Amino acid sequence: MAAHFLKCYPKANEDEATFKLSDATIRKWIWFYIEKIQALKADKIVWPEHWNPTESPDMDETSFIVTIDGIHCPIHEPKHGRYSKNPQCYSHKFKQAGLAYEVAMSIYENRCVWMNGPFPAGKNDVSIFRSALKNKMPHGKLGIADKGCRGELALLSLPNSHDVEEVRELKGRALARHEKFNGQLKNFAILSGKFRHGLEKDQMLEKHQMAFEAVTVICQHQLENGSPLIAV
Repeated sequence: MAAHFLKCYPKANEDEATFKLSDATIRKWIWFYIEKIQALKADKIVWPEHWNPTESPDMDETSFIVTIDGIHCPIHEPKHGRYSKNPQCYSHKFKQAGLAYEVAMSIYENRCVWMNGPFPAGKNDVSIFRSALKNKMPHGKLGIADKGCRGELALLSLPNSHDVEEVRELKGRALARHEKFNGQLKNFAILSGKFRHGLEKDQMLEKHQMAFEAVTVICQHQLENGSPLIAV
C-alpha cells in the first residue's frame, strides 16, 4: 500500500476501492511504512567518507566527483498574510508554488550521495548549495552543475563553450545522467503531483520530506538492482 501510494498518489476513495479497507486504516499503515523506508536513508544515501575534506586532502581521483541539481515538487499554495500567493514558494520551473530539494549524484558510481531539503522553491540553487553541501566538498574537487549555480565557480563547474571537447562532452553526459535520476524521482506521482497532505505548514513539510526521502531510497535501490544510470 505504501509503495502504491508513493507511485500513484491516489485519493482516499480510490485507495478504499483498491484495498477494501477504511481510509483511516490505509493512511495509518501507509505513513508508518513510508517512515520506515525513509529511515533507510542513513544506509543508502551516503556521502563517501574519503570525500570529507579533513580525511583526504589529496585524493587521487578525477577533479569531477559529483553532479548537483535542484528538483522542484509542486504543492498547494501556502497561505500568506498579505498576498494571495506566497512569493517565497514560487517555482520558476512550473510557475506555481513548490518545494525545492538539492540532490547530488556520484559521477562514476550508480549512487545518489546527497539530498537536502525541503526549501521554498523561490530559494535559488546556489543559496541551497551554500547552506550545507559547500562545506562537504573536498579540497581541489569539483561538482558539475547547471547555470543556476553561478557564483561558486571555485567548487562548481558549469557548462562552458570554452571547455575542450572532452570536458564539454563529460559535463553534458554527467548532467544528462543526473536528469535521468530526477526523472525516476518524478515518476512517483507523490512528487510530480500537487502534494495535499498536512494541514499545517510544519506538518506538510515533515510529510513531504518523508515522502521525498522514501522515494529517493527506492530509486537508489533501483539503481543497484537492474536500472543503472548511463555510464559517463
